[in-house]
Amino acid sequence: MKDAGKISICDLVNTAEPGAMPKEKLQILRAHLFEERVVGYGRQYAAKGVSERVDMQIRTWRDAQVHIGQYALLTDYEGQANENGDQYRIDNVQQNLDDDGLKVTDYSLYRMDNLYEVISETT
Repeated sequence: MKDAGKISICDLVNTAEPGAMPKEKLQILRAHLFEERVVGYGRQYAAKGVSERVDMQIRTWRDAQVHIGQYALLTDYEGQANENGDQYRIDNVQQNLDDDGLKVTDYSLYRMDNLYEVISETT
């Protein structure tokens, strides 16, 4: 697997005091190195057929705890956000084997237009 950077897997959590208006933020749960994959024509076509889109396809080593609806932050090796500060919603998760028979997880990502504030796992 060719590493393109780091992905942080996040949950959306409510950080407001009880009874106050909800204040949602992304909480980082864990991180992996990732490989960027090609979004194939068939996958793009199928997504358009149900009024969805796939902005990015990536692969990490196997992580069975990641699920659809979580969020992803992509960074370089030093933890710097990509040039656009993009955040992604995880729209599809597939547990696979790579060409060498090693366990991997493939993700389909949807770029978010409205960005959330990020809190660390220690907060």
